[in-house]
Amino acid sequence: MGFAAAAVSGNHGLTGDGNCGQCFELKFTNKQHKDGGGYKWGGAHPDLLNMGMVVQVNNIGYDVTGEHSFDLQIPSTGQGIFTDGCTKQFAGYSSSDFDCGTNFGGCSDSSGCKRLPKELQQGCEWLFGWYRWKAEGGPTNNPFVDFRRVRCPQHLTNISGSRPIDDDRHPEIDLSRYA
Repeated sequence: MGFAAAAVSGNHGLTGDGNCGQCFELKFTNKQHKDGGGYKWGGAHPDLLNMGMVVQVNNIGYDVTGEHSFDLQIPSTGQGIFTDGCTKQFAGYSSSDFDCGTNFGGCSDSSGCKRLPKELQQGCEWLFGWYRWKAEGGPTNNPFVDFRRVRCPQHLTNISGSRPIDDDRHPEIDLSRYA
């Protein structure tokens, strides 16, 4: 489980503001991005294909307009253009501590996890373990997913303090599949 920003292009059924607080079950697919020259990049690591996770949307990615729908918020993956939020929340750390000085791309290996506040280190270790970030010479970056709206698990709403008003109209997720 985790949190994500939703891209707001609307090309994939997400609208942005209307998705805040909603939860989605994500299933990783084998699709990759292609740049203008046809070079493939990113996508999900092969070990993640058909695996999934549940996320709650707690941010809107106005700067994320590609075909992928969710920008997973994982410690140490890069802060992008917004680099002051983490330092405001965690006094005594520099911006580069949160992404190993690489705003777009983040830390290259799990040693960067030690630079993070204690509260974020487990998420960073998950990134390099389960999520397989940059494993085998290729980044797991902006993976494509199939997704569906689900009822928010209490674990996520306890953290965020947010529960959608229409949550009871969506299927409850069997979390034992993700244990």
